[in-house]
Amino acid sequence: MFPGHSKLEWTFAVNAWIFGAMVGSLCCGHFSDKYGRKKALMGNCIFMIVGGVVQASVSNVWLFALGRLIAGISSGTATATIGGYINELSPPHMRNTLGLGLQIFTTIGILVPAITFFFANTSSGWRYLAAFPVILAAVYLLLAPSMCVESPAWLLTQGRKEEAKEVIARLYGEEHVQTALSWLEVSKTSAEEGLIDSAPKKESMFAPRYRMQLLGGIMLSCAQQLSGINAVFYYSGSIFSDAGISDSRVGTLIIDFINIWPAFFTGVLANRFGARNMILWGLAGMVVMSIGMTVAFIVDVSVLSIVFTALYVIVFGVTLGPLVWVMTADIFPDSIRASASSLCIGINWLCNLIVGVSYP
Repeated sequence: MFPGHSKLEWTFAVNAWIFGAMVGSLCCGHFSDKYGRKKALMGNCIFMIVGGVVQASVSNVWLFALGRLIAGISSGTATATIGGYINELSPPHMRNTLGLGLQIFTTIGILVPAITFFFANTSSGWRYLAAFPVILAAVYLLLAPSMCVESPAWLLTQGRKEEAKEVIARLYGEEHVQTALSWLEVSKTSAEEGLIDSAPKKESMFAPRYRMQLLGGIMLSCAQQLSGINAVFYYSGSIFSDAGISDSRVGTLIIDFINIWPAFFTGVLANRFGARNMILWGLAGMVVMSIGMTVAFIVDVSVLSIVFTALYVIVFGVTLGPLVWVMTADIFPDSIRASASSLCIGINWLCNLIVGVSYP
């Protein structure tokens, strides 16, 4: 891409996106609480556009790293905001299912570049891929003002009850306004005072009564990234090459394709068995598959390596992968959801950065 750069420079460029995502996710909670979820996501499009333009137009590795840093800020903001936004718009019985959309479209976003490598792997083809987020941001900015609504939960915490009712009526119909209001997890104080007070009392995510939820959210975020899933993706090409597939892109494509489908079944399974049980079973299953992969590598049976790698990705994709986004949004009340999710997802990206820098 940029002739003459060193391996260290490329490492900085690759991980600049992850670092930017960590910064974006840690900072977005404040803006989401102050300006609302809808405006935060619309403002985030600016980073998408600037990051895409910089990456697609630069001619040296350090400016490319800057573009990735800016694009990373948009990615971090999106991952930290969307889960809570969907949670606050969804009826309780559909939150698990609708919340999975973030994971599904994330995996699709991972798959698309793997596909384009087969026909855009030219000296300038990557620039079109880097610029694609500009189109996504432009479409969102065009459609969001008329098609997206502000979170009614956020409106209630701001004392804007009538606006919240209008949003709920648009989402569910006038006849369901009172029912939908009862879904919103507003504390008794907020419900009695905040709805009429233009400056409702703010709560801290570090308050003693939220300590266990915050600790649980942080541990979930760490577990997702430190589970080893990224290492599997990093080395999937090598695993398939050892099995006789000379083109490493094919192995990457297969793993990325497998990664999409498990999340479609997560909603049904989580509603049936519970998200907590799914997480625990997923961790146990990943341990078993990791042992299987290790044994297969030791005995040098490449077919078994592929089988256990695929099963590992499937177990992750149906449990820890999607449910972390859902549970991180679900375990916090509306009053601290944005700030707490911001911290948890920021730590998620920090763990991602640690893995990315640690693995050769």
